[in-house]
Amino acid sequence: MGNAAWLTLALPQWYFPAFLSPFAAGGLTIIPAVGTLALLIALGSAVIRRRREIVWFLVPVAASHVLVAVAGLMRGGLGQDTANPILLIFLAAQLILCGVLVWRLRRARFEAALLSVFAMTYAVFAAFIAAMALTDVWL
Repeated sequence: MGNAAWLTLALPQWYFPAFLSPFAAGGLTIIPAVGTLALLIALGSAVIRRRREIVWFLVPVAASHVLVAVAGLMRGGLGQDTANPILLIFLAAQLILCGVLVWRLRRARFEAALLSVFAMTYAVFAAFIAAMALTDVWL
């Protein structure tokens, strides 16, 4: 249980600092930096334009946290061959969910598009952490 709680809390702590130094750990840290920038622009625009419907984007973010929590509970329980399809299905579901949200939130399409960029980069980062936890192979 401790691994699940620790990883769930560590996810945003590892994701958001990449915005301040996007190339600190190599080229891959540009992914969370772009996502954070998209989040900041979307939230600023949503506040100015009073778009409350963007709260629906908490669902894909929560799903990313659930994935990391489950991976923490199952730490080391899967091999690479088993973990990869699960993570690919998760990423495909996140992509479909973000697409549906952008399509449904017509009044806030600009903000929804930016938030889908954030949600997908957050999901990719969560899947990366979940892959390490599920296989118990850490960088």
